[in-house]
Amino acid sequence: MDIKIEELLEMIGTLNRFKILEMLRERPLSIEEIAKELNISVPAVLKHLDILEKAKVIESKNVRERSEGRPKKVYYLKYKVIPKFFFDEEITGLEFYIINPKIEEEFYDIEDIRMRKALLKVKLRKLEKKRIKLLKELEMLEKLEDSI
Repeated sequence: MDIKIEELLEMIGTLNRFKILEMLRERPLSIEEIAKELNISVPAVLKHLDILEKAKVIESKNVRERSEGRPKKVYYLKYKVIPKFFFDEEITGLEFYIINPKIEEEFYDIEDIRMRKALLKVKLRKLEKKRIKLLKELEMLEKLEDSI
């Protein structure tokens, strides 16, 4: 990740952006969930998310929870950014650790689930055809063995 220290400080420079990053460490969230938790407007959240997305620290995905209705945009961390400050009477040092997080639970929308199910059904049909072919070949070899 090529990001300058100035960009990183600008990115987490506001308390709300820092809080958003902390919230996204817990789980993926929608714009509305973030706005409600921070008690700020949706446009303000969008501004913060835009800055974080341009810095490539977060990403978004459209997720449909039910078969009807519009999908909602859900944001999640692309990288975990962990600041470490060194203090005396003032800040004497600052380090950032950037870690690729593993999303513990993959989150799917209804369309993802339907597509995955369809692909698995196709794979099962192919495997069943192969199984039948192998059984016929085995039967033929057993008949051949019995005739010898």
